[in-house]
Amino acid sequence: MPWEDEMCAAIHHVSSGFGPCHNAYPLNQHRQVGKRKTIVIVAEGAIDCELKPIKAEYVKEVLTERLGLDTRVTTLGHTQRGGRPCAWDRILPTLQGVEAISALLEANPETPSYMIGVQENKITRVPLMEAVEMTQAVAQAVKDKDFEKAMSLKDPEFAESLDGFIATSVLVEEPILPKEKRLRIAIMHMGAPAGGMNAATRAAVRYCLRQGHTPLAIQNGFLGLLDDNIIELSWLGVDSWNARGGSELGTNRTLPSIDLGAVAATFQKFNINALMMIGGFEAFNALLILEEGRKYYPAFHIPMVHLPATISNNVPMTEFSLGSDTSLNALVDACDAIKQSASASRNRVFVVETQGGKCGYIATMGALATGACIVYTPESGMNLDMLRRDVKFLKTRYSLDEKGKSEGRLVIRNEAASSVYTTEVLTNMLKEEGASLFDARSASLGHTLQGGIPSPIDRARAVRLSLKCMAFIERHHALLEAQPAKTRQASGDSAAVITIQSSSIEWVPVQEMLKHADMKNRRGKHSWWEGATELVEALVGRPSLK
Repeated sequence: MPWEDEMCAAIHHVSSGFGPCHNAYPLNQHRQVGKRKTIVIVAEGAIDCELKPIKAEYVKEVLTERLGLDTRVTTLGHTQRGGRPCAWDRILPTLQGVEAISALLEANPETPSYMIGVQENKITRVPLMEAVEMTQAVAQAVKDKDFEKAMSLKDPEFAESLDGFIATSVLVEEPILPKEKRLRIAIMHMGAPAGGMNAATRAAVRYCLRQGHTPLAIQNGFLGLLDDNIIELSWLGVDSWNARGGSELGTNRTLPSIDLGAVAATFQKFNINALMMIGGFEAFNALLILEEGRKYYPAFHIPMVHLPATISNNVPMTEFSLGSDTSLNALVDACDAIKQSASASRNRVFVVETQGGKCGYIATMGALATGACIVYTPESGMNLDMLRRDVKFLKTRYSLDEKGKSEGRLVIRNEAASSVYTTEVLTNMLKEEGASLFDARSASLGHTLQGGIPSPIDRARAVRLSLKCMAFIERHHALLEAQPAKTRQASGDSAAVITIQSSSIEWVPVQEMLKHADMKNRRGKHSWWEGATELVEALVGRPSLK
């Protein structure tokens, strides 16, 4: 099918038949279900199967003439290059820069030149000529019209993102799975709101409907479950959830231990075949309780998954939680404005208090992104010797500044860094010790770090991870169905947390994750980002001033 026909069919009506370079999937019926707006994105280098350019104006002509739609063209052009750098556009180049310098210092005459890249959260070195060859291979595959090879040469995340787009934008006429394989999948939000929760739910719902499953939304966590606040979600009902912050389902910190027997009875009442929890440490805790509850309640012998979503990024073993990027961007925006004010005053230090509980991720990575000179976290704590050294550093730093041209400086403090040396105490101490060299003020960002529209990273990862959760549920349900009905028992692997570890996505059974969790402080025992504190100090020249 020509791409023009396929596009029109996707927007207006159901059709079948596909061109040779398109993925073979049933076309959706957006207009028939009530969708009244459609966005068609055209890459500037878009081509069809015959390598002919696809232009936005031609797309407009097709939609106007064939479907009679009132169509407008907006060319973004160089506006995509401008604007403020987001948090990760500041953090990643910093980490890549450090890796590049390390590569240079370690180099010898036999060492190849490297391209410093990123895979998931891991900074990687790839020989430059190898990277060039791979780039040229993609171009050659496209030239040869071997589009499958071209896709295979791209990063796996690229292909998964495309598959995710198809899975969440296609409304099929007939579900893919036969009736006997269709499930009733419950989706629940837990803990504090986090950007990406709604995007993950939207992806899960649309995947369920495509496969033939029934997506059940549990409103207001386990309290809502016990009150039978369970509704079935529709394809159009979640259409705009991608861009919504907070939690559309409602969320709280109540654990299933409030009444485990009643939770099991509700699972049976609504015939729940699988559970997906989107949340932070509370969701991990809840999954642990439900998995242990399998000893007493058969209703819990179902696949259960936890998709980490928390601004604190405190779920053990995963390097990334939904919402943490949105929160970092909120912190960067606030600190940029605060630093501007501090710089205008020439000699002012701002102590900025962040959320994050007893996990210092937001404070540490925020300090790296904003150029803060000092960061305090619960992992490192605060004591008098530390404060004495920090005051001495600030005095030295300001005394070296050219008179009348001192910069404003930031000190970022996690809300739980110390119960004694609070933000107010720290600010007053700096104000007193600064004397004529510098003044001090404070700003508490509070719940502003939870709000806002989810960042592109949080939205994209929400879709990708959510679809992997759905595939996990289907896979483990099939394993359960293969067992005799009377003795059917779910394995420990069927209650797991999806994690990002270095350059890969890994499933970790909840009992295994318990070994890596600091339950008292509600965080992992080890954090990949803790070494960033030294980098924060190095970037402001602190080691050279000792």
